[in-house]
Amino acid sequence: MINPTNFATIAALDLGRIVAKLCHVESGEGWSRARADAAVQEYRRFLYLMKAFPTEETVPSVEVDTVWHYHILDTMQYARDCATVFGYFLHHDPVVGLDGDSEAPERFRRAERMDALYAATFGNAPASRAAGAYCGSAVAKAAYCGRTGVGDVSYCGRTGVGDVSYCGAATAKAAYCGRTGVGDVAWCGRTGVGDVSYCGAATSAPAAIA
Repeated sequence: MINPTNFATIAALDLGRIVAKLCHVESGEGWSRARADAAVQEYRRFLYLMKAFPTEETVPSVEVDTVWHYHILDTMQYARDCATVFGYFLHHDPVVGLDGDSEAPERFRRAERMDALYAATFGNAPASRAAGAYCGSAVAKAAYCGRTGVGDVSYCGRTGVGDVSYCGAATAKAAYCGRTGVGDVAWCGRTGVGDVSYCGAATSAPAAIA
C-alpha cells in the first residue's frame, strides 16, 4: 500500500538534469528520452521502497542502479534530495556485484525480495524484470545467454570459465552478442544506443505511478 504523502514527496523531486545526463551521448548513457523517463520513473519507485522498507536488503535493476549513480554524481542535488525524502543521506554500496558468482545467490535473494516488495506495493512486477526475456529466459534469474543457473559457467556460448568464445566469437575481442567490432552498436539484439532490447527482451514502459 502506497503512502500518498511519502510518494508525493518523491514524485516532486526535480530529476530533469539526471534525465538530460542519461540522454547525453558523449558524457552520459546516450539513452532515448523515453527510456530515460521510464528508468527515472522506476527509480522513484525504488526510492519509495527504500523509504517504506529501510531495513530491507534489496537490489535495484541495472537501469535503476544506473539512474542512482547519475543522481549521486550530482552531489549537491543528491544530498538535498536525500534530506527531503529520508531525512538522512542514503548511501550506495559500490562493491555489490564485484565478487561475481560467489555472491550471485545473495544478489538473487535480494532481487527476489525487491520484486516481492515492489509487487505488494505497486501491484505489478518491476517493468525492468517483468517485460520479457534475458537470452531466452522468461525471468532474469533463470538464464543469462545460455547460462541455466547460478552455478553454471556458460555465457553467450562460452562453455567454461577459461573459454574464449563470447556470443559466437572465436576470440574475446571479435564479437560480443552479435557486435562485430569496437565501433558497432548491437548487444544481444539491441540495435542502437537508445534501444531497450537486451538479449531478445523488449522492455516496456512501466505502468503509470498512482
